[in-house]
Amino acid sequence: MEKTVPKAVLYLWPRRTVHVGRLEQPVQFSQASASLMVSLDSPFRVSKPDMASVVECTSLLLRPGETADIDPGDGRVGTCYLDALGQDYGLLLPQMTAFQSGYYCGFRRERQLRELLIRMLEEEPDEVSSYQRLESVINPKDENYPEVDSRVAIVVDLIRESVAENRSVEELAQAVNLSVPRLVQLFRQQVGVPIRRYRQWHRLFVTAINVAGGCSLTEAAIQAGFTDSAHFSHTFRTTLGLRPSDVLSALVNTRMVVANALNRATGQAIAE
Repeated sequence: MEKTVPKAVLYLWPRRTVHVGRLEQPVQFSQASASLMVSLDSPFRVSKPDMASVVECTSLLLRPGETADIDPGDGRVGTCYLDALGQDYGLLLPQMTAFQSGYYCGFRRERQLRELLIRMLEEEPDEVSSYQRLESVINPKDENYPEVDSRVAIVVDLIRESVAENRSVEELAQAVNLSVPRLVQLFRQQVGVPIRRYRQWHRLFVTAINVAGGCSLTEAAIQAGFTDSAHFSHTFRTTLGLRPSDVLSALVNTRMVVANALNRATGQAIAE
């Protein structure tokens, strides 16, 4: 029997998330993490209000919190949502060959990334080997990742460990011996978005994991800390530019892979 290729695949790792497939409609990206997009078939079109004209490209690096309207047409797109602390973004910037209309385009290892993403969609590689290959594409020279402020890293961990709780900024600041204004400033400098925005983004990640575990979309969102379905729907639309119902219908043909073997300190997949 001929193998059926899913319309989309979603790999979920603590450090990075990868989605590969067709977008059924143009979307407005406004994520709380940096992201690297690569077309698998034909160039996609990028625009934003202050651009004089639409830009076509085959790879694109977006800063955390940056808004972009993406129209992939009929082509498939791979999107790598990068680490929260901006280390991937720091390594990728020198690997982009063009700066056009406010965006970094032309990833030097675009071909290798495209081949990996197609393989992830069509051949169902495991989460460990997929992560290791993605790591080699992002960091081909095995360089040391840019240093991060340890206090911000601790706050990110606290948010992740208590995703269903609404820990106040005051509580987070106290945990790392900082004043609230200083933590707010450092967090935005390191992560690229405010604390609240990052918390909402991580809750979307946890919601996806819960769906992969068998929950309904509403149940998954509540368990991830959203107060109700309306809160979840609003966050989803403003962050990903899609309605949850669009994704719910797409999940029928989406293969979801959740990493089970992970290095807790780095979020990297490891062999068991």
